[in-house]
Amino acid sequence: MNHFKKTNKKLEKLRAIFFQLGLVIACGLSFLAFEWKTSTTIVIPEPEDDTVITITDLPPITFQNPPEKPKVKIIALTPPNNDVIDIIDDNTTDLEPTPDVDVLPDFIPDDYEPVTAPPKDDTPFRIVEKMPEYVGGEKERRKFLKKNIKYPVFAKEAGIEGTVHLQFVVNKKGEIKNIEVVRGVNDLLDKEAIRVLKAMPKWKPGKQRGKPVKVILNMPIKFELR
Repeated sequence: MNHFKKTNKKLEKLRAIFFQLGLVIACGLSFLAFEWKTSTTIVIPEPEDDTVITITDLPPITFQNPPEKPKVKIIALTPPNNDVIDIIDDNTTDLEPTPDVDVLPDFIPDDYEPVTAPPKDDTPFRIVEKMPEYVGGEKERRKFLKKNIKYPVFAKEAGIEGTVHLQFVVNKKGEIKNIEVVRGVNDLLDKEAIRVLKAMPKWKPGKQRGKPVKVILNMPIKFELR
């Protein structure tokens, strides 16, 4: 037992030496591995004999001379001679005499009368010197409408209201003819407006040059619920 103990003690002392020795050997081998060089050979291929080089023909390069500038001939302008004055005899002229022209009379606005004679077919006018007029004037016309218009029951219950635009003709006797609805609201209101217009008394007829003529008039009749 004592012999083994002594041997172990000797080995423990040499352990550090063996570790260092192994480390040195390992480092040396690593250094030799990195520094080891192998011989290499480089082979340069020789050109083949069958290589063919072709050269294409290029178009010839030609140089052109720049075009010649056209020669401009300078013309000297002579200043006009302002000292020369042509004198023309006023008594002699080559102009032809003007034909005789009728001289128009002076225009007098007060004597002017527009040509507003009624056409031969007795077509109604739209504008005349004296327009037709309701007997008693505009105030009486409104009073007549307010008194005679009867609001249709069904239109009143339905809440229908609006303005009916009528067109009619006042003839030479002042009678209302040819009543038309230009713009209506409802069939009930349109018929009531026509009825009231037909019930109107005769108007004062329109006049042109002091003579009664037919005239076209327009009248709006308003239906309003209150």
